[in-house]
Amino acid sequence: MHIHANYSLKDRNTFKIDIKTQYFVEISKQSDIPVLRSDMKLAVLPWVIMGGGSNILFTQDMEKVVVTCQFDKIRVMKEDAENIWLSVGAGMQWHEFVKYTVENGYWGLENLAMIPGTVGAAPVQNIGAYGAEARDTITRVQTLNLFTGERQEYRNSECNFGYRTSLFKQEFENRLLVHRVTFRLRKAGYGHPNLVYDPLKEAVLDDFPNLEAVRSIDVFDTVINIRQNKVPDPRIYGNAGSFFKNPLITEAYYQELTAIHGDIPFHKTVHNEYKIPAAWLIEQAGWKGRTLRQAGVSEKHALVLVNLGKANGQDIIDLAECIQEDIDHKYGIHLEKEVIIMK
Repeated sequence: MHIHANYSLKDRNTFKIDIKTQYFVEISKQSDIPVLRSDMKLAVLPWVIMGGGSNILFTQDMEKVVVTCQFDKIRVMKEDAENIWLSVGAGMQWHEFVKYTVENGYWGLENLAMIPGTVGAAPVQNIGAYGAEARDTITRVQTLNLFTGERQEYRNSECNFGYRTSLFKQEFENRLLVHRVTFRLRKAGYGHPNLVYDPLKEAVLDDFPNLEAVRSIDVFDTVINIRQNKVPDPRIYGNAGSFFKNPLITEAYYQELTAIHGDIPFHKTVHNEYKIPAAWLIEQAGWKGRTLRQAGVSEKHALVLVNLGKANGQDIIDLAECIQEDIDHKYGIHLEKEVIIMK
């Protein structure tokens, strides 16, 4: 356990927003929480859970206790001929874990390569990309109650996973700290590529015309290449990846929009809703590459808002709200923020 006072979070968030929190606490084991709660200086302040800082936008200095989990060990829980169950510490970097799985020939997480953040954030946000989501492989989530330190475990069906959300982001926000996550993955020879996302399928087929020969690490490498070409490096331009969620509309409204605007790309969900790429809407509205003070829309990908160097949180928010208003006006669609705004 480590406690830091008056701590700068600039290097702890991918937007590189320079704010301070009154206390920053790194927790490594269950018994740390009761010890921290017994300290009255910490106990009277609001507690906020933070992972890798890759899906958060800070707007001001905070009189809070920011808590993060440092536990990062991988443990094999069980395995059979076809499957393996891995329990992973929440503090491990997500991309490093995905890399570990494909290097061992496991299938299930390769589409989620290069998503920034930690393993603990995966179930909270139900991270997803290229036709895959964290919930597809998560079997259990082990948490620690931030008020009591009590260990609580949730099966997949109890996590209320949804599009970029979960029980931990809704009902138990800043109450349950994810400590370990268990994933069920397929072994080499028993898994197969998830290529429901057409651009990924095309990219994989370009390099591997024979899909029978494709390994999970091949899909992993392809995803990395796509992301490097589309998403700006946060070490150069601070960003949190996708700033908005892809909106869902009804079939009837989709038909109304196409009658006015012509063809609009979509993905039909299992609930017969039409998921529209937010990046397409933003680019069509002319926002790609535009700036507002020290905030900008990436020239690589219209869904990514970037810190041009000296932006504060309000700069990013003002730009996001301008985009939301314009898309609402032109298409009658509200873009919901995927990034968490911390005030």
